[in-house]
Amino acid sequence: MSRLAQHRRALGRTPRSAPHRLGDVPPSAPAGLTTGDHRVDANPYGLLTGAQAAADGFGVISTALDLKPAADPNQAHAGEEPWQAALLGTEAHRVTVDLPDRQQFFYNDDSCLASARDSLYGPDYFRLFNTFQVLGGKVVAGVQADGRFTAAEARWRDCMSAAHRPAAHLGDPVAAIDRQVERDGTDPAKTRELIGGELALAGASARCQQQADLADAVARAQADVERAVLGTDRPLLDQLRTLRGRALARASHPTS
Repeated sequence: MSRLAQHRRALGRTPRSAPHRLGDVPPSAPAGLTTGDHRVDANPYGLLTGAQAAADGFGVISTALDLKPAADPNQAHAGEEPWQAALLGTEAHRVTVDLPDRQQFFYNDDSCLASARDSLYGPDYFRLFNTFQVLGGKVVAGVQADGRFTAAEARWRDCMSAAHRPAAHLGDPVAAIDRQVERDGTDPAKTRELIGGELALAGASARCQQQADLADAVARAQADVERAVLGTDRPLLDQLRTLRGRALARASHPTS
């Protein structure tokens, strides 16, 4: 079982009345996490290996064909105030947590969510997770602004032009397929016709990334940016990984 599947299984063991919720994002049920989204683990820089490109392209069309809306078993109780109060908690028990860069998130600590999350991951997980969501975004932005990355992307751009696949940035080919799927996505037959085009474009991008040594440039830049961004917070990242690892281990070997 993959780590992603284990993580989904772990979340699926939470009570059905305790969905994931961040701030005021509408609830979605743990039972609906297996949605068919092939891009859930997409590389934040757009890196793509030849094997990935050959097997599933960018994952855009396969996701469009397989994606299913997440079911919410709590929807039937949407109008019941006592149910919603138990599910989402109450403002009287709202906790606001400060994050890096003056960002914040809140949760209600009397909710089923808080109880289930703390039981599965531990009481510090939500704070640590959201802290590193912010710091992770800073790392990605820092890498993308790094000269080693921009130089490698320029080499990739030249390679794509030479392959008659012009693109200014790594995300452009994916965006192009997205637009095609958005246009024809209501017709599964037309969407399937686009598969060959996606595989060819993804293959060209992967070959040009390899030729441009893009993965190596990202690895070198990220190591430096991480040191600067994480600084004294790195032990907290280790703590977050430990909490997640324990949850995955429990999901792999459930006791009940």
